[in-house]
Amino acid sequence: MNILQAHQYNQGIGKHKLLSSTAGVGSIITTKFGTYVLISDINKWQFVTIFNNRIKNLLQSPPKDIYDGIKREAKNLGLTLVDDKRFVKFIQHEKELNNLECLVAIPQMALNEMFNSVNWTKKVHGRTEPAHPIAMKLNEINGNSGKAEDYQIQGTHFPKWFLGAKKVNGKQDLKKIDEWKDLWDKKRIDKNTFSPPRDANVPIKDSNGDQIKNTYWDANNVQRSIPLYKELSQTNLILICPNGHLSDIPWSKYLNWKTQKETFQLPREDSGENLFTIEPCCSNPDLKWSESTTKSEGYGSIYIECSKCRLGSGDSKEKPKITLEGINSLKPKCPGHKPWEIDPKNPEYLPYEKCHKNGDEKSKDREVMNVALVTANNTYYANGFSSLFIPMHLAEEKTEELYGALVRLNEKYQSECERREKQNRVIRSKNEYWDNLDIEGFIYDDEGLQPTNFESFVEILKGEFLNEKEDENGEDFHENYRFQEYKCFSQNSFFEGKEENKGLSFRDIHLSKSLSEYFVKIQQVDELKVTNIQFDFTRVKPKERIVKVSENGDRDIQESSAGQNIFSISNSEEELHVMPANETLGEGLFFQFDDQKIENWLKNNPTLYTRFSHYLDREINPKLQGASFMQKIKNNGIKHFLIHSFSHMMMRELEFSCGYPTASLKERLYISSNPEKQMSGVLIYTAEGSEGSMGGLVSQGEPEKILEIIKKGLERSVNCSSDPLCWESEGQGIYDLNLSACFSCSLVAETACEEMNLGLDRRVLVDEEFGFFVKMLK
Repeated sequence: MNILQAHQYNQGIGKHKLLSSTAGVGSIITTKFGTYVLISDINKWQFVTIFNNRIKNLLQSPPKDIYDGIKREAKNLGLTLVDDKRFVKFIQHEKELNNLECLVAIPQMALNEMFNSVNWTKKVHGRTEPAHPIAMKLNEINGNSGKAEDYQIQGTHFPKWFLGAKKVNGKQDLKKIDEWKDLWDKKRIDKNTFSPPRDANVPIKDSNGDQIKNTYWDANNVQRSIPLYKELSQTNLILICPNGHLSDIPWSKYLNWKTQKETFQLPREDSGENLFTIEPCCSNPDLKWSESTTKSEGYGSIYIECSKCRLGSGDSKEKPKITLEGINSLKPKCPGHKPWEIDPKNPEYLPYEKCHKNGDEKSKDREVMNVALVTANNTYYANGFSSLFIPMHLAEEKTEELYGALVRLNEKYQSECERREKQNRVIRSKNEYWDNLDIEGFIYDDEGLQPTNFESFVEILKGEFLNEKEDENGEDFHENYRFQEYKCFSQNSFFEGKEENKGLSFRDIHLSKSLSEYFVKIQQVDELKVTNIQFDFTRVKPKERIVKVSENGDRDIQESSAGQNIFSISNSEEELHVMPANETLGEGLFFQFDDQKIENWLKNNPTLYTRFSHYLDREINPKLQGASFMQKIKNNGIKHFLIHSFSHMMMRELEFSCGYPTASLKERLYISSNPEKQMSGVLIYTAEGSEGSMGGLVSQGEPEKILEIIKKGLERSVNCSSDPLCWESEGQGIYDLNLSACFSCSLVAETACEEMNLGLDRRVLVDEEFGFFVKMLK
């Protein structure tokens, strides 16, 4: 299929991949055309921008219920709101986005395989009618179908350097894409046909020497003819920075720098730290690129020269031939480039910021960049986060009526404070505000509540309003967030969400004597909703969050790098009210272990400490890769190995016994040895659309079935095809964080595991001497 117009130059990416570890904001994707495209930040995604502006206008004169108003605006735009207020509150704190109001689902933009464009509209009896679900919704609500491009993801070519389609004496022109575009425009070729990027100097001709033309039908159903030109080829070398920055190699400057090294004007050990400040080879470079036909010397077989100043030509000793040999040792100081923030309306301007060593703004040194292939694994590491939907009143451990009244009361108080501030009046304290509040009018008229005991309700509301807990310094908000989910399951035996709380439904199962020896409860989670977003991203090394716990229980939280946000806010007047997210529905099984049983097990098995002392006693360097996993295991102790290994055993047994591929299952670990937030549980759940997401997994939670599955899983864990090597292992896997656990017995699909298949040991489950479940096997 020939791509003839700009609107056909699309790449089909599923909406879930856009927030995955491989293809989020700032990632470089390889298109089906062989080019590389860098995904732009969310402020360049039109549907986010349009929705953000709608919310901004709404907040200037807000309705009584702001969230209902936002829901209406989303509906008018054909968008789906991701309803998770708890998650929004967490993101506000985590990313310091105080103006964030909501999350919106990324639209699914499937492409037509025949024309490589979105099936947005269709012709019916000469009339244009909507074809895409969003277009249909827009047409129904607003009377027009909108534009497909408003709901597609923005991207920009990267690297910017392209090679010409024609070789002269084995050499190709090397120019930036804007230079190739200028050449295209000068020849007055249809600007809509420059995608994929084409060489205006190389028309495609038939055997008679005539230029080949293709016909197409435009939007007005008029047949047109397009001359065809050969496509350019993109270079594949880039510079990456641990702080997330990304740069093109400035080839004309590289040519000058390498020439100076070859002619001993620079010391041989110079690694190009000043590459971006050195002068280009000449004032008007005309670069040529050539490759040896054998390519036997790797980068040493690729030559670069300038036909204007003749650097790299080999004409003289002062102008030797220049190859890319040794380019991997190039380590320039980072200029802080952020090409994913390039504005499509101003593509010539490259956004940048100061780049400090290790992301430390106090450091005067700049970070060093590394050369990488576009397709290398270390060019992109996304830092995502997932949230299990929990209604706010459950998360806050309040009744629904009390939580709703408290929210509205705080809103009324904040509105009065803002009004008094504008009027230069003294802002009243919460106590003064409460004393002057018509509480009966607020509860009966404003809220429409009918509390069973009015006096008791008012007393509780007053206490909650006047004594709201402030955020504590040093508190681990990630742990708090997970603890809310754990408490929701552990402190409630049954919950069925109403229409406004749709997305969570669970119930306890009856535990037999065999199960109650180990578990406090097992729950069938008939319905759950998981929301995923991307916080930021890094390059070179993944971002790690390290939580060190001191002897007195204080928690020191460090991050290995600052990373780059997926949004761009250039000044204080800009506000981000919405972030894109993906929402999946599923079902699951929740297991809560008996803490007392675990404590007794640890006390009665002294050999356990000997087995795990290496992980529990060592001092961990936070700068080491993998430090976050090592520290988490040290904090949680042997319990981490127990619960995580049980989770993997269950997922693998569900695969063997019931036919669920582990790729269709996921785990959510609830493990903490923090005395104030003790957690000992795991949720195993399905992803939307996967096998077992229509009641199959929940059915395995029936009391008779679940006992049988656990027993079979334990029996299977006794043996491994890699034994005795696996059973007797003293450390295997990444960072040696697994003991008796390998692909043959314990590891699952990477998408299923929260901890990169680390912190596993099947012997803590079944070893005859110290196994936690050893009695169940007898």
